[in-house]
Amino acid sequence: MLKTPAKPLTPDQVLDKMAKYCAYQERCVKDVRNKLMTFDIPEETKIKILDYLLDNRFVNDERFAQSFARGKVNQSGWGLNKIRFHLMQKGIDKDIIDEALGQTNEEVYRQCLIDILKNKSKTVKAATDFEKKRKLAAYAMQKGFESSLVWEVLKEI
Repeated sequence: MLKTPAKPLTPDQVLDKMAKYCAYQERCVKDVRNKLMTFDIPEETKIKILDYLLDNRFVNDERFAQSFARGKVNQSGWGLNKIRFHLMQKGIDKDIIDEALGQTNEEVYRQCLIDILKNKSKTVKAATDFEKKRKLAAYAMQKGFESSLVWEVLKEI
């Protein structure tokens, strides 16, 4: 059976879908722009819809960056380097990224690193203590933690 092509959406329907898309979870401008490209509407209409979403605070890069950074530290155990890289990939301005990362609770961040290293330490196989610490450091840095902080914490645990 052949599917009949979907009826094209009106600009109001696209706006409604985009408002719901933004309300569901925080989005950055780049994500919203990419989603708008999937709709078959004129380019000037897409621009008007994006402007409306920005003006009415459906989408906000500052809010997105703060939410993204907080979630990646607390839920995913990412380091600030990895978060910075991913926010840059999303097209977030450097000043906004710096502000979002600056709001990271240092105690929570450090404890997250300690927990990650302790958990990984249980599974790392190494002949010497130095080799084990080197492997743990490589693992933590791959998760985006700063090398100076990683080595500082490894000396303590």
